[in-house]
Amino acid sequence: MSTVFGSNHLRQRRKAPFRRWLIPSLILLCAFENSSCSTGKPPTEILSKAELDLRAASEARADELAPMDLQSAREKLEASKRAMAAGRYEEARRLAEIAQVEAELAAAKAEAEITRRAADDLRRRIDTLRVDSERSSASEPSRAPAKE
Repeated sequence: MSTVFGSNHLRQRRKAPFRRWLIPSLILLCAFENSSCSTGKPPTEILSKAELDLRAASEARADELAPMDLQSAREKLEASKRAMAAGRYEEARRLAEIAQVEAELAAAKAEAEITRRAADDLRRRIDTLRVDSERSSASEPSRAPAKE
């Protein structure tokens, strides 16, 4: 019996170290699994927002007024789509965020240029009215009362 007891005792001692690191290992594995899920999701929402911002920039005449910024945003969006297709979600999200910011920049530049052009046009009209007003006041006889 002592041999049977001795062998069971050895088996118990061999399993003890295994049990000591099994639970912490499982906890660590679950933590890594959860963290990889949170960063490993496809960035579909940010990709959609970037596409919408690109469309808005095009509608704001960025093709004409801020073409380089808009082109850069399009290139980043395409690179984001390629990274997403390859399963590189973190890179895809980063590129989509850059594309979104560049599209917003292109739209802002286009709107600023439209505003600048409108201000220039308004200034020209005011100058024309001022010149016309000066001409008409110079051609009219003086209406000042005669001094006595």
